[in-house]
Amino acid sequence: MADIFWPDILPKTLLMEGLSAKRNSNVVRTQMDAGPNKTRRRYTASVKLFTGKMLLDETQRLELQKFYRTVLADGVLRFNFTDPQTLEIGEFRFTEDYTELSAGGMYEISMTMERL
Repeated sequence: MADIFWPDILPKTLLMEGLSAKRNSNVVRTQMDAGPNKTRRRYTASVKLFTGKMLLDETQRLELQKFYRTVLADGVLRFNFTDPQTLEIGEFRFTEDYTELSAGGMYEISMTMERL
């Protein structure tokens, strides 16, 4: 587990509505001269990519900004977060900067992160 924990002031996980999850392929296939391809695992564990949203008020938006820029060093470091599908705590990392969309006094935050 990571040493950094997701801030308590922010929602515990991504919204289920519009959530996208994809496991990265962990298989290497090698073409043989004859017969079926040979396959093997690339790593002992594969990464799962999550894309989803959160609704935040202004205070929460500022907290996310501070957490992302300062604590996570612009999203580089790993942190503990609740898996939106299993609701178990796991180790996550942002794969790109999050986006903000103003939504009637709230902010719709879109983010992509990977479960390690």
